[in-house]
Amino acid sequence: MRVLVTGGIGLIGSACCKLLLEKGHEVVSVDNNTRKALFGDEANNLANMDDDFSGNKNLELVDADIRNEELMSKIIKNVDALIHLAAQPSHPKSLEIPMEDFQINAYGTLLLLEITRQLNPEIPFAFMSTNKVYGDYPNYFNYKIIGRRYENVALESFNEELPTDRCGHTPFGVSKLAADTYTQEYAINYGLKTATFRGGCLTGKNSRAVEMHGFLPYIIKCALTRKRYYVYGGGYRVRDQVHSSDVAAALYEFIKNPKPGILGSYGKVYNLGGGRENSVSIFETIDAIKAKTSIELDFEDAPERESDHIWWISDLSKFKKDYPLWKLTKDKDFIFNEIIEHYITSLGLPVKLGMEDYFKSKNVA
Repeated sequence: MRVLVTGGIGLIGSACCKLLLEKGHEVVSVDNNTRKALFGDEANNLANMDDDFSGNKNLELVDADIRNEELMSKIIKNVDALIHLAAQPSHPKSLEIPMEDFQINAYGTLLLLEITRQLNPEIPFAFMSTNKVYGDYPNYFNYKIIGRRYENVALESFNEELPTDRCGHTPFGVSKLAADTYTQEYAINYGLKTATFRGGCLTGKNSRAVEMHGFLPYIIKCALTRKRYYVYGGGYRVRDQVHSSDVAAALYEFIKNPKPGILGSYGKVYNLGGGRENSVSIFETIDAIKAKTSIELDFEDAPERESDHIWWISDLSKFKKDYPLWKLTKDKDFIFNEIIEHYITSLGLPVKLGMEDYFKSKNVA
């Protein structure tokens, strides 16, 4: 199978490339390192092109913009599957550049869908959306503080039936919702084999995190480098963390076997995150970093960010029902340890990892 991965040198893109190559497939990665242009040198994704796969003869690296219609047409007509990951990924950045945010996220996705419809309509098309399509609607629920986190009074997690309107989104949430809905429509109206994955906190050592995007790696980096961290909206906020390799595995399950809905059309929507077992609050993160490194994070409270979620835990049951062989393989301890070790090694820091099994010992939800 020959697979196109847009955003192929990013966090999820590099994980997809690695997995696909390990499975013996050919990969075309299209990525022009827009992350560096948006967020600066710290966000340079070229660092992800490591020895694990960058020299593989089955990998073609294309330095290009997904909005290059002529080039993308040549590529798409000659692939067997498409995993679309390229995006402007930041809430706050989208408020600064709403037109560019729309062009990348909404127009870029629509262009790829239309090219696929015209030139290669039988291939599976996986689109990496975001839970931010739900806007701040999750904040309308009631929460209470239990220990060092908020908990939802009514629900254990959020499924795909959560509304996407009557709430604030930021331009990022709107552009991704437009792309998300277009992806569904191209299945319903044109018969494309699409699926939309609404990701929670996607994470891992290849995040190239910055303050505007990449919560967990960024807070760990701040602690290890003794940089002040700003807690926007309070430390009880909860996110579910899903490792990039588990995201790649989910996308791979879909492109191997795209499944239609009950009415026969494709275009299914899946929430994809770490679930309750991988959920963690900001305060719990700070505690874990201290336990694992003996470093006390220097942090300061800051105003709430626009349309930011108070609490998010993904309900994974819909995807697991369709793809029962898929499961989370990286728990919180693995995720924290990998990121800490990555920064210790890459930055040459004199820090030793301590409580490798902190979350197991604490039994933190």
